[in-house]
Amino acid sequence: MNSRNWSLTTCRADGQSSAAVRRRDGRLVVPDFLRAYAGLTQALDDWERLTPLLRDLDPDALDPLDAIETLSVQYPRKLLCVGANYRDHLAEMGVDDVPEGTRPYFFLVPPTTTMVGDGEPVLIPDDPTLRPDWEAELAVVIGKGGAGIPASRALDHVAGYACFNDVTARGLLRRDVAIAAPFTWDWSGSKGLDTFCPMGAVTPAWQIEDPGALAIRCVVNDTVKQDGTTSNLIVGIADIIAAASRSWTLQPGDVIATGTPAGVGLARGEQLRDGDVVRVEIEGLAPLTNPVKSRTVKG
Repeated sequence: MNSRNWSLTTCRADGQSSAAVRRRDGRLVVPDFLRAYAGLTQALDDWERLTPLLRDLDPDALDPLDAIETLSVQYPRKLLCVGANYRDHLAEMGVDDVPEGTRPYFFLVPPTTTMVGDGEPVLIPDDPTLRPDWEAELAVVIGKGGAGIPASRALDHVAGYACFNDVTARGLLRRDVAIAAPFTWDWSGSKGLDTFCPMGAVTPAWQIEDPGALAIRCVVNDTVKQDGTTSNLIVGIADIIAAASRSWTLQPGDVIATGTPAGVGLARGEQLRDGDVVRVEIEGLAPLTNPVKSRTVKG
């Protein structure tokens, strides 16, 4: 993996929360022009004004803070996830052919309860039938909203990119009892559990030369499980954004998770367990690390 660039997040210092910059060395700094924003979500609402200031920023010239990093986007307005979007992942799941004209398959999960930040725990319900799994993904963060965005201009609407883990309760994905065939698969129910969508700090888009050619890995307990590239996407980043904007008006701070490459636990006969540590690494981005802890399900 290439060394990461600096990224944007939210921090809390001396009881105050503000948008912040995570330097390449992992230390947090807050430029004066970011102090007016309570978090990264608020800064993204003003993204077009902040862009030239951030482009001229040298984070290494600022003194680091004794601060705590919090969820990078402070919960987006929308969290859109794309399923089945890597050819190698489909192959490991037994799907060999991708039909011509395939469009992105979107599902939504509730961001305020599913999303956690770097270092925060993923809480696994103590139910052995759930079979929780990892899915390393590239997340796209919108900086300029819009509807009906053409693919040719879609990347102009991106504020930045982040590491994302679409944790999935495989045991909930397919229902044993369904009213009819269309209700057999429960995407949101299996992927939208509390804490199941960790996301890292946001690297500004201008630092990433080509989001469609990034190495992506998932490491569980120091063992590489996924080792792929975004060049294997079935539907590329620009087309994903364009398709999403035809169904929903995109807003600053919205997050789109773009799918996962091969190497998930299901294909390996493995699952996440209490005490595991999951790390998502994407070329040029701030890594995302989350411990896994068991939680008791209240009746």
